[in-house]
Amino acid sequence: MDNIPITQEHILDLPEELYEIFNTKQVKLYNKHQMVYRQGEAAEGFYFLKSGKIKVFVNSPEGLEKNLAVYNRGDVFGEASFFDGYPRISSAKAITDCEIIMMDKSDLLDLFKKKPLLALKFIETLSKKVRMLSNEIDSMSFLAADKRIAGFLLELSQSLNGEIEISQEDIGVAVGVSRVTVSRVLGSFAAKGWIKTMYKKILIMDHDALLNFTRT
Repeated sequence: MDNIPITQEHILDLPEELYEIFNTKQVKLYNKHQMVYRQGEAAEGFYFLKSGKIKVFVNSPEGLEKNLAVYNRGDVFGEASFFDGYPRISSAKAITDCEIIMMDKSDLLDLFKKKPLLALKFIETLSKKVRMLSNEIDSMSFLAADKRIAGFLLELSQSLNGEIEISQEDIGVAVGVSRVTVSRVLGSFAAKGWIKTMYKKILIMDHDALLNFTRT
């Protein structure tokens, strides 16, 4: 980690007016796999990622995880719940060691008083993220069931070394299809040698084949 002041090189999509305020705030270090905030918590602020990588994800009531975005150096995250005042609808976790700066409401209100047009820039940033999430929903809604299931298995396997403990019912809930459809698709994948199915457990046998299938 370094103590280099934040400059235009760091901030990829934000106005120069934020440079000074970011440089006056304390940088907090987060270790790899450390949580930044959790789904359901009150939003005390939003965050600027000075270095490292952060993933933002949601958990279903059944405990299933869906990745929404990965943020890199220079990105701002966690601002949606901060602005609307509702509990956070997602969680954020460090993928690598990170340097993070938190902005609270008083910081932003002072800045908007001095630079009212700056609020428009934040609206633009939020709009881009809404569009991104809309594309995610479209993909989940209209992508063929077998490709949605393949993509879901690949997501789960990323942190589980290819061994996934999950029921067919839970897969169906996660991707929005019936258990019968899940059973049929998993049987097809197993016949091709891409996976091996056991009781409430799936082994990924051919990661590349599944990945290529989702891209066709």
